[in-house]
Amino acid sequence: MLVLLQTHKKIILILTVCIAGLAFLTYSFVSPNGIFSGLQNDLKNIEKEGAAAYTDLDGNPVSLSIFKGQSLIINAWASWIPFSQEELRLLAKVKKDKGDSITIIAINRMEDITTIKSYLEFIGKPEGIVFLSDPTDNFYKVVGGYAMPETMFYTRDGVVATHKRGVLKEDELLDYVQGIQQ
Repeated sequence: MLVLLQTHKKIILILTVCIAGLAFLTYSFVSPNGIFSGLQNDLKNIEKEGAAAYTDLDGNPVSLSIFKGQSLIINAWASWIPFSQEELRLLAKVKKDKGDSITIIAINRMEDITTIKSYLEFIGKPEGIVFLSDPTDNFYKVVGGYAMPETMFYTRDGVVATHKRGVLKEDELLDYVQGIQQ
């Protein structure tokens, strides 16, 4: 009986160490603050090497580096996400309240420009937001997206301050905005 208990203790210890190791690795690669995520650097991490990853709604290439030096919110959205309509309106409201002190970019995930424009026309295109298309889903992949929507908050120097997975609530959005404007 004593040997059996000691064997169980060893197994429990080994499982505990394995779980702790997996948790550390997951945090290190997925969290924007993790040591291997690459997100703690700046906007260049979400730029695609070579060809432009993002285009405006007229099909012109856009480099996110032009937004460096601004407090920046980047939201990954799609017309097939039920929360996108409400969240885009919430982001537009914050932009209206904060004016030029903040830039808000909404990057669409892999939908063609015609679909994007039709959807925005249908919901009444929220004002003050820079809408971009990401046909290769570069942004979502690079930030380690696994929830929708995904929203990144960057300080003026281009460093990730917060990475919000899932739907934003107004009070938390205002807190995050305050955090990147300091």
